[in-house]
This record gives sequence, C-alpha cells and structure tokens, in this order.
Amino acid sequence: MKSKKRYTNNDRVLVKSFAGPDIRVVLKTRYIASETKHKLGVDGWEAVIEDPCEVDKLCSRGVPYKKGQKPKVWVFDHHIIKKCN
Repeated sequence: MKSKKRYTNNDRVLVKSFAGPDIRVVLKTRYIASETKHKLGVDGWEAVIEDPCEVDKLCSRGVPYKKGQKPKVWVFDHHIIKKCN
C-alpha cells in the first residue's frame, strides 16, 4: 500500500498502535518492500518513541516497555494518522 502523504526521516507523526492509544513517534528509516532483494513484507518505517509519556501509555495497556526506555518500533504506512509539530 502506498502512502498518500510524503514523510521524511526525523518527521514526528501520530500513529495508531495495536495496543489501543494513538502515540507520537519519530520516523527514522524507510523500508519499501518492492525495492528489497526478496520483495517480501510491507512498506513502513522504523521509528523511535522518544516521549516518556507515550511509553507510559503503552505500558498501561500491557506493552512490556520499561520507564525511561526509548523503544524502536515498526510503523506501517497505513497506521500513520498525521504529521505533528
């Protein structure tokens, strides 16, 4: 699935998580499945949750992160809601 909007590295975006709450992440590395050797998977981004409040939201929903951690996460293109400032 192609993203309708263009995002770049270090953009801060709001995404829908599988755990429930919408969280803000910073996009780091783009992955495009059709450009890989095996042509497997889906398009998306490697991202980092930098705000501790966002990590706490996920912890309260049962995601096993620790306080103070800045976890790397995978973001599907279709889970991006909008760009944040």
